[in-house]
Amino acid sequence: MPKFEKIAVVGIGLIGASLAAALKKDNPDLKITAVDRSAESIEKAEKLGIIDQGFTEIKDNLKDQDLIFIAVPVAAVPTVIREIKEGGDSQQLLVDAGSTKKEIMLQAAQILQDSSKIFIGGHPMAGSHKSGIDWHDPELFVDAPFILTPWLDGEQQEEEENELLQQLKALIGKIGARVHVISAAEHDRCTAYLSHLPHLLSSALVNLSQQQEFKGEFFELSGSGYQDMTRIAGSSAELWQDIILSNRKNLAELIEKYISELKKLQQDIENNDQNEIYNFLARAAEIKNQTEANQQKKDNKVN
Repeated sequence: MPKFEKIAVVGIGLIGASLAAALKKDNPDLKITAVDRSAESIEKAEKLGIIDQGFTEIKDNLKDQDLIFIAVPVAAVPTVIREIKEGGDSQQLLVDAGSTKKEIMLQAAQILQDSSKIFIGGHPMAGSHKSGIDWHDPELFVDAPFILTPWLDGEQQEEEENELLQQLKALIGKIGARVHVISAAEHDRCTAYLSHLPHLLSSALVNLSQQQEFKGEFFELSGSGYQDMTRIAGSSAELWQDIILSNRKNLAELIEKYISELKKLQQDIENNDQNEIYNFLARAAEIKNQTEANQQKKDNKVN
């Protein structure tokens, strides 16, 4: 397969539209095709100049594309893969943008087992609690991690897949993202900590605040702490339901550990144990500050 000359994006929401816009910004001559069930979104993307042509169904419209990014909700990814497979037998690289990877990788392997198409899992760790093309941003991926999962866990890559992976890494690097290559299993373990649990905690805090008999001005009293922690609770419930369920095993285990941590803290507070409370806070501050310092060193080396 030659270098990616024809690229398609399925799903012109926040991520898909931002990806198309970022690719166009890096290379205005790049031909980008899009598919989205919303004709309005396709028309808007064409007017904005972030795609060259668009369609409302896959069918035969993507059979000549070298690379296809699949930017749809996690639960819809397998359906899109099937439709792409049915649209033609040509060799193509398919890359999704879902927030979980292991289940998608297993499903993709099953769907494409008798196909020449190659699937590499992808997950840009960038976004917003807002959704839709109106919120797209060509700078969305700049300095953000973009995770690629070419294997499940402990698998060996074919030479051809490795060559495509290197081309894909170079393409994503051009839009400013920081590419990380890990297994799908490791991805799901990491994102359970870094993304999925924080979202559940944010939602839990918002729901908890509604159970209290606070007066009407309660939310007017909130400062940056509450606002920062609850910002992501405003995201799509349908989208996040799919994400949570597809990473349910890791999350169930993690929630159990988190509850244990809170119960220990609850006991220390009830016992007025100043040393334990201080150690709890100091340990977290030390870890957080050291993590930020290490990241700053890495950023300085890059720059």
